[in-house]
Amino acid sequence: MTTTMIAFLLTVTAVAITLSPLLRRRANLPLGTGLEDASPVRRWQEEKDRLTGQLRDNDLALAEGRVDAAQHSSIATRLAGEAEHALSRLREVRGALLPAYPTTPRSERWWTVALVAGLVVAAAYGVHGFASMGDIDMTRSPHGDEVPVADAGESGAAPAGMPLGADGAPDIGAMVARLEARVESGDYSPDDVAMLLRSYRVLGREDNGDRLLDTAAAKFPGDAQIKLAFVDAALGGTDPARLKRAETMVSELLALQPNLAEARWYHSLFLVRNGKLDAARKELRVLEPLVADNPQAAEAVRTLLARIDIPQHDQAQPHNQE
Repeated sequence: MTTTMIAFLLTVTAVAITLSPLLRRRANLPLGTGLEDASPVRRWQEEKDRLTGQLRDNDLALAEGRVDAAQHSSIATRLAGEAEHALSRLREVRGALLPAYPTTPRSERWWTVALVAGLVVAAAYGVHGFASMGDIDMTRSPHGDEVPVADAGESGAAPAGMPLGADGAPDIGAMVARLEARVESGDYSPDDVAMLLRSYRVLGREDNGDRLLDTAAAKFPGDAQIKLAFVDAALGGTDPARLKRAETMVSELLALQPNLAEARWYHSLFLVRNGKLDAARKELRVLEPLVADNPQAAEAVRTLLARIDIPQHDQAQPHNQE
């Protein structure tokens, strides 16, 4: 709506500026003869002035005795005739050069102005409407359409299998309890482990997550995601036994999947922890092209390389970058 109003105001302003000369009282007055048309008049005016000057010189010559009375009279008669002829020609030229402009009725001029203004405004609205056909309607939400009746009942439903509380909202505590019971029974999958780990992080129960990873790593020794989760948790702690086990898991992952970016990242972290900076730098150089499409991971690699290049590098455990 704002864009439309701005376009309308600009159009009205342009029309007013364009048509303002037509609305003035002097718009229909004769334009005059112009410089080129007036030049004959000036030429005859100059001729009259020349003849008048010669008459004055003739009178001066008589007074000085350079001509006698008869000569003076003859010259004066001739110059007066030429001057009279020049004046008559001047009157004729002036009359012929005055153009006759028909007077335009005021009502006709107003109708013309109104018609032109209406056409300009209509054209502006037409162009604006055509140009905005593909624009997004900013006056309403694109998600404001009503949900079909068949789908309306399921729009607020919780994910499949998610326990619900008394108010109908998902009950995370009940879900965690159910997953813990499944883990204790031994009948659980890696997906159950991943879901329970996320729930522990949300609830701030990291210690429970460490114990779960110990159990899951023993039950699923070949699952790469569980190994990576175990390594991540171990690097966040200080237990030497868990760190040693995590380093072994990283070596196993690299043996099976040499191009696994997560495994190479954790391997470089262990190399830094062990003071093998040249090896860590080489590992990070290999990792750079593997994470080029992931800006966050690429930034983490560059940051660690910069830390390694510091002369007095702190060989303490670096912060884990995910």
